[in-house]
Amino acid sequence: MMTSTLIRPALNSLRQLPTLHQVSETWGRLELKLETEDTRYWLTTEGVPQKTSGTPINYVVNYVTVEKLSEDGNWDLKAVYSPEAWRLSQGFDYCQMLYQELSRLNEENEKAFSWETLRQIEAVEAELEKANKAVFELSEKVRSRWA
Repeated sequence: MMTSTLIRPALNSLRQLPTLHQVSETWGRLELKLETEDTRYWLTTEGVPQKTSGTPINYVVNYVTVEKLSEDGNWDLKAVYSPEAWRLSQGFDYCQMLYQELSRLNEENEKAFSWETLRQIEAVEAELEKANKAVFELSEKVRSRWA
């Protein structure tokens, strides 16, 4: 059985969600905007405007902190994303979703060939090519900001 990939919510969508919980410290404020069965999404709403030496990275305004539920029932820090890295991760999610759809269509076409399924395969391949190009371009932007 194949699990389906979900695309992470857009940063603007997270901003518009009600705050479920907040953590305020001298560095700034994190707001819990979304909680799923195994993942929490925190948005930094107050803090420093850009990454600086000595400031915890998850206290940069508009950065997203992701926590995952561990096997022992605790929430563990998974990653902290800049807005650009967050968009890049959404692109990876989208590509993964397209790969899963392509795999499903190929299996379907192997079992029972149809021209309609072949057209769908070609459409997904074309979309995947565009998505991969966009992800590559965005990854270059993210990489250049780290340099």
